[in-house]
Amino acid sequence: MVRKMASAAAAVAPAPQPHIPTILNASGPPPGHSVTVGNLQTFILPDKVSDTEANRKLGKALVEAWQKDGILQISMTPEQHSLYKSANYASRRFFGKPYAQKAACVDSQTYSGYIASGEELTDGIADYSEIFTVTKDLELDEPRVVAKWPCHGRCPWPDYEMQNPMQRYMQSLGGVGETLLQLTELGLGVPEGSLTNYTQDGWHHLRILRFPAINKTNGKGKEGRGIGSHTDYGLLVIAAADDVGALMIRPPYSDENFANWESSAAGFREDDERWVFVPPAENVFTVFPGKFALLAQTNLANLLLV
Repeated sequence: MVRKMASAAAAVAPAPQPHIPTILNASGPPPGHSVTVGNLQTFILPDKVSDTEANRKLGKALVEAWQKDGILQISMTPEQHSLYKSANYASRRFFGKPYAQKAACVDSQTYSGYIASGEELTDGIADYSEIFTVTKDLELDEPRVVAKWPCHGRCPWPDYEMQNPMQRYMQSLGGVGETLLQLTELGLGVPEGSLTNYTQDGWHHLRILRFPAINKTNGKGKEGRGIGSHTDYGLLVIAAADDVGALMIRPPYSDENFANWESSAAGFREDDERWVFVPPAENVFTVFPGKFALLAQTNLANLLLV
């Protein structure tokens, strides 16, 4: 599944799909993009995963949703929604700081911290987003940090008011990811641990993004293009968004086949009409496989039909 971001603008059955209302007054597809508006499948996850018929059917339904649409939604619990709201508030507070304060939050070993609008490129074109990245946040005397492992070490948090809600949010999302991987193993019918063995002491990675208004962009990119088309790394990408619709995804097509671990998908057909706009919805995470899951399809029962 390839994605891009526009500039801002019964007991044994799978868990029922709740009715997920779109956010009141949320924006629609960004101007200048010919897209289909998506209607994603939404799932409720169990508190714990065991090898039951219900969980096997739910896992299979998740895999089939990814095979068909490339993406799905899961409902937030009340606790997850509270953590998301706190993280969202901390994000807005940080990005509202003066540039000099934000730019001071960088670290050369962890590659975490602030990235200004226009500093990241996709397919050679500047992106509009400004970003705060969190990698493996560890104390300086931790053996991997001492050994200078990239992306392991202290995150350059601006203050505790951002660190605390973001770390709690990341911890919660890590648990969601483990649940999804356990269900995926059941859905694929592969041995326990085929996916989750890769996530023990997981290298969870958080990207906090803000897109400036289209009349306040950096002037270096392409009109209407927040981030160019790309695939994401890792096993799973779990994302939440506010009321400004920007996410567009490209579901699997039978006449498209690419191995993005062999050649980059950056900029892949980003101007054609096969993209699907994901409308903002209340109290959900969007979930889609990353590059590692795409690679794993060759060994794990064809996880994605790409």
